[in-house]
Amino acid sequence: MILEEALDEFEIIRMIIDTIGQPKPRFSKIGDDVAYLPKKRGKVVIKSDMLVEKTDVPKGMDLWQVSRKSIVMCVSDFSAKGVVPSAALISLGIPRGMKESEIRELARGFKIAKEEFGIEILGGDTNEADCIIIDCCMVGFADKIVERKGAKPGDLVITSGFFGYSSSGLKIMLDNLKANPEFKESAVSSVVMPNPRLRLGVALAKRNLMSSSIDSSDGLAFSLHEIAMHSKVGIEINNLPTTDDVKNFAEMNHLSLNDLVLYGGEEYEIIATIPKDKLYEAQRLAKRMGERIITIGKVTDDFPKVRLLLDEREIEIERKGWIHLK
Repeated sequence: MILEEALDEFEIIRMIIDTIGQPKPRFSKIGDDVAYLPKKRGKVVIKSDMLVEKTDVPKGMDLWQVSRKSIVMCVSDFSAKGVVPSAALISLGIPRGMKESEIRELARGFKIAKEEFGIEILGGDTNEADCIIIDCCMVGFADKIVERKGAKPGDLVITSGFFGYSSSGLKIMLDNLKANPEFKESAVSSVVMPNPRLRLGVALAKRNLMSSSIDSSDGLAFSLHEIAMHSKVGIEINNLPTTDDVKNFAEMNHLSLNDLVLYGGEEYEIIATIPKDKLYEAQRLAKRMGERIITIGKVTDDFPKVRLLLDEREIEIERKGWIHLK
């Protein structure tokens, strides 16, 4: 990127405010030392997540998609907890001298996410960095949240979507692997435009349908292990949540289907456990919303085993996935 010395920290802040606008009345205005929210009863729910260009942004993503994704990363966690996000603080590290047009593209992505998920951006911080770094601190309010603990033996394990698309998309983008055009478009889109299941997660939690839940962005396998560990249970998977398109892509490129589905990460789906007698209600609710509930297995008392049972074979699901610094 060509550096432009004319843009300093405060000019960048002004440009972002000009693009996204000030918060609604009753929220604090951007520009003071701190930010405040209207007080509501119940819990104040806070999440912070960091996007780093070197590790989280494959070549081919537009800048507005990068800034939108930094918001999505937090929204997806709120989705799994069944909490409506209210506001966010954004801290932005940028290489010295980014072009004005590039700053405006980042701001445009923040604005798109702000409107898409109904949050207010209250301010944040800016600083110089070797690459783009965006830290999003998100806040919401709730009477309770759906925790990772709470799964009971006999509960069913469900997901809100199919797995394998984002890992396939990354391989297409980074390694130029072959894929049919329609699948390529869907797989790449899942990487650059992830879609967290906020409305579904909030609706399921409101009706007390989930006994435990987690966001899947670190990968299906890792997320299952997290539920098992926090709930002190075992998990048995008998249905890989994927599609024939992902299977065909794996065969075409001589890849392991299990690796694509279990260990890819970056899906931003909800993984949850649901008591058997609540599954039908959850499925009907999801269908009315244009979403889906996919049953993939069950909770067992065989702590801490997480295993895959397919074609009369038992395979240990390893505790690995998308983990930074590993």
